[in-house]
Amino acid sequence: MIGFMHWKPDPGLYPPYLRRRIARGRGVREGASYIPWLKVRDVPSRGTSSVVKGIVVDRTHHLLSELEATYFYLIERRAQTVDILEQWPILDIDGTMQLSRQWGVRHPFKGPYPEPFTVDLLIAEQTTAGPRFRAASIKTPDDANNPAIRQRLAIEHAWCKARGIPWTLVDTRQFNRVLLANLRFLRGWYRHRFTPSAGRATQFAHAFSKGYETNVPLVDLISRTAVRLRMNVGSAQDLFRYCGWTERVAVSLTDQITLDRPLVLRRKVPHADL
Repeated sequence: MIGFMHWKPDPGLYPPYLRRRIARGRGVREGASYIPWLKVRDVPSRGTSSVVKGIVVDRTHHLLSELEATYFYLIERRAQTVDILEQWPILDIDGTMQLSRQWGVRHPFKGPYPEPFTVDLLIAEQTTAGPRFRAASIKTPDDANNPAIRQRLAIEHAWCKARGIPWTLVDTRQFNRVLLANLRFLRGWYRHRFTPSAGRATQFAHAFSKGYETNVPLVDLISRTAVRLRMNVGSAQDLFRYCGWTERVAVSLTDQITLDRPLVLRRKVPHADL
């Protein structure tokens, strides 16, 4: 990957107090074999964490907040995304200790031992120049403005920048439970293990868009499309979800999507994800 090499899986390369977790594969693999440094059970939760089966990579992802889940789903929908590594550890302890001293920031510790900084999401994307990684930190607006948290984020940013890894503090001000519920609703096609051909999806999207009307419940729009294409309603509902997820049907993610409500299509706005 451009600008970064994966951590080597040999426990002997790391401080003794990290070797047990390294030996279990925490943070040192990629793709379907990746295991996050922190799992849901490792972190106190207010009921907002989730364990999600991935679409881009066939493995279980551990997301520690609803904000993380929202951004994860938005990134997962993008065609250029090829891997998402959540709770990714910066195992260069000497490097982050040096940056912490330089910036006057207290390094995380677990008991008497330094603990790795963790990046919320490390995202692998296919670009015109080839594949590359970028790092994303996902915080509430209050946390993003908390001086102590901003100091820790500055260490992440500085470490990534020195290694050519773009780092972003995600703007989560538009994230809410309607957006998250909509993403989960559309993602239902995958939960049902439904994968249509590209031709079938394009055909459905064209027929649905042609018959679309405002102020008509979504279930009726889907049923009409099913009749037009001579298919059962259950398959048509999964096809709608798939087409909404893959943006063949340009649904608005800021307006609630349920079967019993009219569907709002997305207006052309700069924030194309929403």
